[in-house]
Amino acid sequence: MYIILYLLPPIILYSIFYYLPLALDIYFSFTRWDYARPPVWIGLENYVKLFNDPLFIKSIYLTAYYVVGVLGGSVVTGTILAIALNRETKLSTFTRVIMLIPYMLPEAAAASAWFIMFAPGPTGYVNYLLSLIGLSGGSWFLDPNLGVPMLIIYSIWKNTGFFALVLYAGLKAIPKDAIEAAYIDGASEFQAYRKVIIPLLRPMIMFLIITTIMSAWFVFGSVYVLTKGGPGTATMLTGMYMYLISFGQYNGGYGAALAVVNTAVILGFVYLQIKRFGVGGYGM
Repeated sequence: MYIILYLLPPIILYSIFYYLPLALDIYFSFTRWDYARPPVWIGLENYVKLFNDPLFIKSIYLTAYYVVGVLGGSVVTGTILAIALNRETKLSTFTRVIMLIPYMLPEAAAASAWFIMFAPGPTGYVNYLLSLIGLSGGSWFLDPNLGVPMLIIYSIWKNTGFFALVLYAGLKAIPKDAIEAAYIDGASEFQAYRKVIIPLLRPMIMFLIITTIMSAWFVFGSVYVLTKGGPGTATMLTGMYMYLISFGQYNGGYGAALAVVNTAVILGFVYLQIKRFGVGGYGM
């Protein structure tokens, strides 16, 4: 009885701030709603329109491309950096602090700094430095072919420190006996990492994969600051598209349908990952 009373406040708060908005979002997805007038029930019309919307299909493709790039780059660079940090040196503590600075910066501030550095023309710092060595700069975030790759590079820079810190903590938690046993059996350092250390880091890697996919799929802040979905629709990721539909065109019902479908996609993927690898990454 006392346990129920103890858990009741967080359950009520969680329901108010999570389940109620989710239920309302699902309801509004079946309506036509412009915020100024009461929503009008239209059934599946928004969903039929959604799956025949070429820009929605494009946003899904671009977002998947972005998520795969951010995930792959962050895991690789984070793992390499964690392994490097695991070698204790006089600069280890200083390096751990420095690598977390991008992650701790507010999204708007970090993205604005990148926007200034990669500004097109001679006013951009990167273009100016390239001109000093005789190279021509680019339009960077304003180039349709470079927009999404530049967003990926920015996000890898922003998230690598967090990845490295989590994996570094995992490395410190691995029993030294397991690593020493591998060396005694004749394993090289590379084989020890591949056969022993990386498999033991699997739960943390799975945690990072799942949380990164969930956050990256709905990325908005950096896209809004750096590209606003442009040029044209070259960087129209799902988060940006939902914002433009919901608050640019004041189409709350269609925006709600976008949110419901994207949430279902992410929940389905997370469920499959947990089903396959287990909550701790070892399988079920």
